[in-house]
Amino acid sequence: MNPYHWKRKFTQFAVLVAISLIPALGLFRIDLASASFFILGHQVPWSNFPFIIGLALVAATAPVLTYMTIGTVWCGWACPQNFFSEWANKLTFNLLGKRADVRVDGAGMVVASSKNRIVNWLILGGSIVAVSMVMALVAFLFFYTPSDVWNFVVSSQSRPANMIVMYAFTSFLIFIDIAAIRYFLCDYGCLYRWGMRLFKTNDALHVTYDESRSSDCTKCNYCKTSCITAIDPTHIRSYDACIDCG
Repeated sequence: MNPYHWKRKFTQFAVLVAISLIPALGLFRIDLASASFFILGHQVPWSNFPFIIGLALVAATAPVLTYMTIGTVWCGWACPQNFFSEWANKLTFNLLGKRADVRVDGAGMVVASSKNRIVNWLILGGSIVAVSMVMALVAFLFFYTPSDVWNFVVSSQSRPANMIVMYAFTSFLIFIDIAAIRYFLCDYGCLYRWGMRLFKTNDALHVTYDESRSSDCTKCNYCKTSCITAIDPTHIRSYDACIDCG
């Protein structure tokens, strides 16, 4: 067992809770109806250009400072996308076989014949749907007050139609992301990852393969199966990037 495994899991979960608490505690919320931000309980209209410019500078600077200080440690230890992608992969392997692959960028639909049963698919799909619905509520907290979100959950009579549509659409997008996209978003759609590729230096970690010892790898694929992002050190692709999982 990797000695950093549970430490990394705890850190990922703590970051996810912290992100959820930002709108829940009133630290930051976007109010589309009034075209304003609510920060620490104070309303700041979007027409306050000096504040908006300052906020934009902070939003643009934060990823740069993160890259300069911890780099890909953010990806492996804090990023929610990686957290849910790793969870979905592990659940897929447990239910559909250790070599199962249902990703959009995978080798196609690969499922172990002994585990290709409807009950396994239902458990996998139901688990991802449940997580998607919960995370959609977290996303709602950034646009609605906690009381509005709570009433939306517990009251079936006062749910606005537009909230129902937006909730269903948000849940669907998150479901597609966790069920099929996973690390594909990290490799091709993440601006933070693209920034690291554009500004990488020779001081960065470089993993290379010693082909002169390829015979040692003939009956061994431990390095590939151990990597949570399925990087194969014997066949490193241009877009493969280590996420410093420990």
